[in-house]
Amino acid sequence: MSIQVEEKSLQLALVKAAGKLGITQDQLKYKIVSKNSGFLGIFGKKVAIEAWSTRSRSSNNQGVRRGASRGSASSQEPVELTKSEIQKVQQELKKFCSGLAKHVTGSDVRVTADLQEDKLVINIEDETIAAFAKKNPRLIESFEHLLRKQPIILGKELPFRLFVDANRMRQDREAELINVAKDLSEKVSQNLRPIVLNYRSSYDRKVIHMALDQDERVYTKSIGSGANRKLMILPRREGEESEPENSTNMSL
Repeated sequence: MSIQVEEKSLQLALVKAAGKLGITQDQLKYKIVSKNSGFLGIFGKKVAIEAWSTRSRSSNNQGVRRGASRGSASSQEPVELTKSEIQKVQQELKKFCSGLAKHVTGSDVRVTADLQEDKLVINIEDETIAAFAKKNPRLIESFEHLLRKQPIILGKELPFRLFVDANRMRQDREAELINVAKDLSEKVSQNLRPIVLNYRSSYDRKVIHMALDQDERVYTKSIGSGANRKLMILPRREGEESEPENSTNMSL
């Protein structure tokens, strides 16, 4: 039995096909039916494949019985990574990100991967990518999305979060926003008056929220919706031991 799958990349198509067939990727055979490179080699890209299983029917049945005995035939438990596996993940993600950047610029791009506490920072060292990202931050967000879909990390429990940057632009922006958050927290706690922030980027709002999450003097609250969504910083009243109910909305 064969199936046809269409996705934004070959890797995603293989993952989807394996999931539909209930097999692992090493038990999958496929052929490319059609391929559309899309704008800049990324956006609007489509790959259609025809895929089929190389696993015998008997092994399929055994797999079902083993899954049933565990009480879950379709779900997989997250697998924690060893130190060597983490290093392999870093190298694979760095290589994949470099390939994405090359599609955008048309030339080789240097990419670094640095594990910083709870996040893996993948930095694209290229002026063209940085300029594109400055005009449209969604470019970097798209890179992050594609990296999270890589087969090497699917179904695994990563001990870090992925963070893609271009010439340290986002890291510098984060540091700037954290300093702004601290200054505003000081102002709100002294004046006991809320401040409304008109940051259009949900990423900017989230950074400020996280920066003040442990600040006992203030709390944050999202107001509005869509393009009019704003973030408020409010003083915590004396005697309040915890955040007021429904005060924080993570859909920043």
